Amino acid sequence: METYLDVTLLERGPEDRGITGKPGSTKARIERNALKLFAAKGVDGVSIKEIAHACGISNGAMYRHFESKDSLAQTLFQAIHANLLNVLTSRLEPGDDLATSVRALVMAYCDLAERDPAAFAYHLTARNTVLARAGDGGADPSDLLTRRLEAAMAAGDVPAADPELKSAMALGVVLQAAEYRLYGRIKTRLTDHVDAFVAAIMAVLHSQG
Repeated sequence: METYLDVTLLERGPEDRGITGKPGSTKARIERNALKLFAAKGVDGVSIKEIAHACGISNGAMYRHFESKDSLAQTLFQAIHANLLNVLTSRLEPGDDLATSVRALVMAYCDLAERDPAAFAYHLTARNTVLARAGDGGADPSDLLTRRLEAAMAAGDVPAADPELKSAMALGVVLQAAEYRLYGRIKTRLTDHVDAFVAAIMAVLHSQG
């Protein structure tokens, strides 16, 4: 059975807000419409003309804010990454243990997924496209998890392993569920399952190998 992105989810969220633009500004309107279009069709499936039309502005007005579609896509991706990291670090103290760090990470992702589905959908679906072209996603919340995991391994709190691999496996617990949510295969809010996500991730991190 074919599954399709639940585009109704993309309409939820702050309509007057972009990611870097001042709420209510033309730049914010460009970013908001680009997020929804990029999430629904992919970066390659959307033209500058289409974004401008959705915003009710000219192509020239678009270029006054972003030099290209790729520049817009990269700006959005890096800003979403940075915002996630800021939310995560605001909830953590340097001495917090691994379980606390995992819960904060899960909450940051789940909160974004429910509060601003278009931003989360774009972040989730554009990773390969944006990173393949630019090679830099900016501030990355997964790096914080990797560092906390390395410290936990050094302290003997979890089995020694490749921390990048374990970090990727841990994030997969949330991101795969989030993808199912975007495609309508999961109907409940991700924030309803934080405890289950945390338990599953801790089981992954405590596994051997």
